[in-house]
Formats: sequence, structure tokens, C-alpha cells
Amino acid sequence: MNIKIDKADAYFSLYIRELADWKCEVCGNTESLQASHFFGRRAENTRFEPDNVICVCFFHHQRLGSEDREAYRDFMIKKLGEKRFKTLRMQYNTSKKRDRKLEAIKWKTVYYNLCKEKNVKPRK
Repeated sequence: MNIKIDKADAYFSLYIRELADWKCEVCGNTESLQASHFFGRRAENTRFEPDNVICVCFFHHQRLGSEDREAYRDFMIKKLGEKRFKTLRMQYNTSKKRDRKLEAIKWKTVYYNLCKEKNVKPRK
């Protein structure tokens, strides 16, 4: 299954990795970092929801995303709290159409503002 990666996805991914200071949120690794969506990227209503995404290394993306969903769920509940996790699940189950061009503009701006706030150079 291939899901198209557009500019909105690219900037959102940079934003998530910058929020995590370019470290895996599970082990602290700085290599092969990826943005991992707990609720899949197919759902537009949670695709660009920062609470739905963590920065992880390739190993933990594979492990949590495919091999140990229960551990991923536990990690997310610990990170977000039970109440926020439940509202995130409700958000995921709600249908919503997004304007992809607007999302790209939004996440580019949010990412560049975070870099400015952290006084770091934006990555490409």
C-alpha cells in the first residue's frame, strides 16, 4: 500500500521530528528517524494531528507500527493520558476532508516557526 507523500506530509514530518529534537522518543536514537502515526495516515482527520504522531527510529517504527501494537497503544496512553487518547480515537473515527494545499502552507509555517523559536536552521 502506497500513500502519496505531499508537501503537507513532508513539512508535518519535519515538524514532528523537530519537536522531538531529532531523537527517537522510545530509545533516543538519532539515526533513521521517521514520523509514526498511531492511527494510520489514511484518516485525514488525524493525519496532521501532532498527538497522533511520534518521532521514532526505523527499528521502533517497525516494532511498534507492525509487531507490537499493544506496546504502541500503551506508549501513546502514557504520553497523552487516557482521556486525550480516547478523544483522539473519536477524532480518528470522524470523517473529515482536508485541503491539502492549505495543510502544506500551515505545516510549513508551523515548522519554520518552531525552528525560529528553537533557534535552529530548518532542514529540508
